[in-house]
Amino acid sequence: MWLVVGVFAALGAALGVVSYAATDWARVQFASAASGATLAEFGPVFVSLSAFQTTVTLFLAGPVVGTVVGVLVGSRFLDWRLAGGVAGGGSLVGFFVMAGLGTFGLSLVGGPGTEQIYAVDQAIGPLLVAGVATGVVGGVSGLLGSAFVR
Repeated sequence: MWLVVGVFAALGAALGVVSYAATDWARVQFASAASGATLAEFGPVFVSLSAFQTTVTLFLAGPVVGTVVGVLVGSRFLDWRLAGGVAGGGSLVGFFVMAGLGTFGLSLVGGPGTEQIYAVDQAIGPLLVAGVATGVVGGVSGLLGSAFVR
């Protein structure tokens, strides 16, 4: 299970750094350097959309990583129930570690033009749905890995 969580944690840390860099870059390009009424209105909207898109990408990475790691880890178990439990539980916990690190990196972005970025508590509902989906796909992938991959 810790292998699965570790993979998600490493990915989450990397996505957190990339989230910060990409969103701060958008802020500098479209909000801080904005001049004129149109750019001053467009900049904060673009930065908030960039932050939202980055978060959605982070959430979408969960099931993909859960599938790959689930099959790999599940293939090491003879008991398919144990494989599904380890891969599913690891994917669920790992997703929340990954998403936590990723959104933490995104939350560090500040300055002019970031006033419209969503509050982290607004992402809790979608985070829970994505976490459950990731746990399920990780568990099913673990079952399949145990049954078919040797």
